[in-house]
Amino acid sequence: MELSTFDHDFDDDLLDLSDFAKRLEKFIKTEHQFVQGSLVLALSSKFGSGKTTFLKMWKSALENGDHEESRPLVISLNAWESDYYGDPLFAIISSLVKSIEEDSGNPPESLISAAKDIGWFATGIGGQIVRKVTGVDPVAAGKFAEEKKSVREAAELDTFSIYQGRKKAMGNLQVAIKEFVEAAETRVLFLVDELDRCRPDYAISYLETIKHIFDMQGAVFILAADRQQLENSAKTAFGPNLDFEEYYRKFVHREIALPPISETGYKKLASAYVSQYLEQEGLRNCFMEIESHRVGNIVELVAALKLTPRQIQEVFRILGHAFETSEEKKGRLLWCIGVGSIAMAAFKVSNRRVFHLLGSQQFDPKEAFQLLTNLLGDRHADFWFALFLTGGGLKVGDKESDEEVMTKAGLTKERQGSSTLNDLGQFHQGWGDSFSRRFVQIHEKIEQISQWN
Repeated sequence: MELSTFDHDFDDDLLDLSDFAKRLEKFIKTEHQFVQGSLVLALSSKFGSGKTTFLKMWKSALENGDHEESRPLVISLNAWESDYYGDPLFAIISSLVKSIEEDSGNPPESLISAAKDIGWFATGIGGQIVRKVTGVDPVAAGKFAEEKKSVREAAELDTFSIYQGRKKAMGNLQVAIKEFVEAAETRVLFLVDELDRCRPDYAISYLETIKHIFDMQGAVFILAADRQQLENSAKTAFGPNLDFEEYYRKFVHREIALPPISETGYKKLASAYVSQYLEQEGLRNCFMEIESHRVGNIVELVAALKLTPRQIQEVFRILGHAFETSEEKKGRLLWCIGVGSIAMAAFKVSNRRVFHLLGSQQFDPKEAFQLLTNLLGDRHADFWFALFLTGGGLKVGDKESDEEVMTKAGLTKERQGSSTLNDLGQFHQGWGDSFSRRFVQIHEKIEQISQWN
């Protein structure tokens, strides 16, 4: 899934990944010469971290580089989109042929011919077996099947012939691929995305195909996948006792990960998503006033929670619905309700336990303060704790004062007298008349949005 519709090159890089791309390219140029066969790297960042966006930006940068003579041939593969085909070999070969046509306009005839032989074998022989068993010819109406009809009818239909035919066809295809890759003036770079979304058997078949068919000098594979998901797929296929480390080492030479999002990266994401999700002229008006310090509140919390780009995107989707209003009410939302909604949307995505505790007024003050201190440090924790306390998100006795709650949370008298906590009246005003149940109301609003979606 893309981060946005415009992140297709590093000119619009919201994640500050251009330096990472340059380092990766430099590493590949050297490393592929020190492995036997193809070089396989696993981009093993977790779901939603920006792998798809990075591959698209990197592909664009590679194809539009200054030095044409050193540009690799880049083949983009979405493993999940070809999952239903059942055979990753056809998906890889068809993408390779297409990329060659776009790059030079003249794919090698030997490669085309070998691919067709494999295609005929799979459809023609397979269809003949089905016809003999069921009485139905599933490919008789197909143009390609008609062209090969006489050959199919003459074929010897026994298990040994089928095995020998497939083995020969696969061998010819592998030779054709090897000849093309070795003859290429630059590297052939395969960018494989969404492998972790595939059915377990297909994901394993994809890895096996890369290993057995494309293991040749000059070919480089980048596998973008969540490592844990691939491990789950392998253990589904081979059993829970599989030594995944050893199994994975057969296919992958090196694991790499996208660098963590920088503060600048979070700011870029937040600023871009404000205009994308919260307010668009003629389409959506935002109840909260879009000011730099409000965007700063969002950045501070999503950075502390270490949300992935996809999770940040979901936070903004929630806020877009929660803040949507008429032109007349634009920017009139009380500031505490706006910041409280930001907090609740972030916790809804990242920590549902905290989201529900705040929304049911059951969040223990001591636990809340400890969580905020761990996430944000002392200075910023005071602000958010004051927000939780005044908005009615904490578990408080009927007659407990703010000072007693702060003492219960572990705040010293000195801390209670800090500039933030010493003037809780501003927070009460920022919540409005119903401040004692504001987190309950925000919780109900977000739950309604989620259910509607």
